[in-house]
Amino acid sequence: MRREGMSVVEVILAGALFVIVAIPIVGLLIQSFTSNRLGNEETIATQYAAEGLEAVRDIHNRSFSALANSTGTGVAVVGGVWTFSGTSSTFGKYTRIITVSSTFRDVSGNIVASGTPDPDTKQVISTVSWNRGAFTDSVALNTYLTNWRGLFGGGMLVYGNGATTTDAIQYQTFDGQNWSTATGTADVSTSTTNRALRAVVLYSSLTRNEKVMLSRHFDGASQFIYGQVYNGVSSTWGNVQLLSSFSSTALLDVQNFDGTYLANGDFMAIYSDNTAIPKSSTWNGSVWSAQVSMQTITKAPTYIVARARQKTNEVMAAIFDQASSTYTQYFNGGTYATANWALTTHATAAPTSTTRLIDFKWSPASSTEGVLVYAASTSTKALSLKRWTANGSGSGNWSGAVTSGNTTSTLRSLSVDASNITEVYMGCDKDASSTIRCFNSSNAPAWGSPTNNVIAATTDSGIERSYQFAFEGNSGVLGIVVYSDNTATPKYKIYTASTTTFAATATSTSALNASTTGVNALPRPDNNDIIVLLSDATRRLYTIVWDGNAVAMATTTGRAFTAHGTNGSAINEFWYSFAWDTL
Repeated sequence: MRREGMSVVEVILAGALFVIVAIPIVGLLIQSFTSNRLGNEETIATQYAAEGLEAVRDIHNRSFSALANSTGTGVAVVGGVWTFSGTSSTFGKYTRIITVSSTFRDVSGNIVASGTPDPDTKQVISTVSWNRGAFTDSVALNTYLTNWRGLFGGGMLVYGNGATTTDAIQYQTFDGQNWSTATGTADVSTSTTNRALRAVVLYSSLTRNEKVMLSRHFDGASQFIYGQVYNGVSSTWGNVQLLSSFSSTALLDVQNFDGTYLANGDFMAIYSDNTAIPKSSTWNGSVWSAQVSMQTITKAPTYIVARARQKTNEVMAAIFDQASSTYTQYFNGGTYATANWALTTHATAAPTSTTRLIDFKWSPASSTEGVLVYAASTSTKALSLKRWTANGSGSGNWSGAVTSGNTTSTLRSLSVDASNITEVYMGCDKDASSTIRCFNSSNAPAWGSPTNNVIAATTDSGIERSYQFAFEGNSGVLGIVVYSDNTATPKYKIYTASTTTFAATATSTSALNASTTGVNALPRPDNNDIIVLLSDATRRLYTIVWDGNAVAMATTTGRAFTAHGTNGSAINEFWYSFAWDTL
């Protein structure tokens, strides 16, 4: 029987044909596998690079000044937020390095390799590299980030403009360059029109596009403290809440309420109901909470200062009462309950109970340190200071008290501000002889006397604060004190921290309609601008912006001297306030 099969030659030819066909296919398979692997690696690397840019964008959105030039840095989440950390970030075989560099522009404003430096724009490159066998591969993404707040950021001004006869509150928004037309906030009382505004403070949220306004009103027999909310998305006011009401015709010229935003986004209002038990209430973005009693003091508060510790829900409330006693109550950041407030008595006497003889400020340079400034006796001519050190667990401790040098006579009002680059404080006061004097504290609790620290020998003699010192919010190395010398032309002096020196010669601003009576200066936290609010003896309101880049008062329209309301309640009352935008 004959068998059929393949000959040796046929087998060889078939094998050769298979090799000829298989080699390209195997090559294609290997190439495809390698391409897929490399594609996956590049995808992962690109995702890490994109995350790096988003992290830097988050840092930039909080503070443009944090974008310091760097040839290589990493980023990490610390305290729930992105921050620069180390020289790189590693994820298995992937390494990410972020560089931040200056940008330059030509005469047409185009970004070029070399030219005029643009201080308001940074280039950020996020590079991710990894080993691929004997080779190193990498991907890089880059973007440009601008100082949009420094260029366009603004705020809001609120003020009474109905004398002592109406409850109308006006507000104007500021875009950093120009003011909007004045219009009204929500009506605090639809049943009557004579709850006239006597005091107001405005606050900006750190987490939502909103502001909260607290205001105190008087109808001729009773006083009322309200809270209301500005929705920045819809540009509307609402959620009016009556926080307190009491029958009294006295102490219309005090500020017996204050508030602060907490890290969790809630706003906490602290206020008096004319009893010896201060009260608090919170706004959570939707509703106001029920009222909570704090710890009992001697008499009803006349002045309250509330400040949340950075990135926490802990709150320091400094309280000065009708018995001229000085207290603090510290909220531990827990549930909103009486038991979570801890009371400390600092002094039981002061020259008067009706002027602002208390202030507290957290140090922007230290997340755990703040200082209390107060008057310690009926005849004191010196500022007393204590340092609070938080322990990170809802409590802390006070240092012993130290006193500054003496002023000419007994104290009448005081204030404190803090630099954001070092733990440096500036305390200033006005005394019964109408002298303004400032003292610095570079190592609290110790006082020093800056050169030229007698700011004015004659200022407005009323009980209102006719001066204000403020450090620049970004540099922290310069400050200004703006004050009344009992004329219609406000003055200011520059303070240089490196030499602890006030300028010997004052600089004049534009003249008001009448003698300057009230001054407030509020620095922007993310650049060197400071807005100055001024009022005069005819109850008119003005603003002017200190331009930190020019190291002078601004001269452009909107930022320069601007008139606002013309009919405030009284020269010694707190009927206007401003808050910078924080989002």
